[in-house]
Amino acid sequence: MTHQEPLDLGTTELSADEEERIRREHDLDRPEVFDRRNDVDRRARTRANLLPEELGPGSADPEAQAREVLRDSDVRTEVPESAPDTVVERRESGE
Repeated sequence: MTHQEPLDLGTTELSADEEERIRREHDLDRPEVFDRRNDVDRRARTRANLLPEELGPGSADPEAQAREVLRDSDVRTEVPESAPDTVVERRESGE
């Protein structure tokens, strides 16, 4: 399954120029390249087996759901600033 829409960074504090640079650098406007580089199809087939806590609600399309979860995770891993609410704040012990 080929994903044609640009991958979503969500709400960020990036400038338009910085977001454009990041989109280019990480192939976010070319999801098929992003997916191939991150082996999303193979990983989605494996992840499509629902976990025990997911069996209750179920899923209409476990593989598509897994693919989107993996893409989102990969984007947040490659582009940490795409999820400013999840950035770990580091402090020195004296602070």
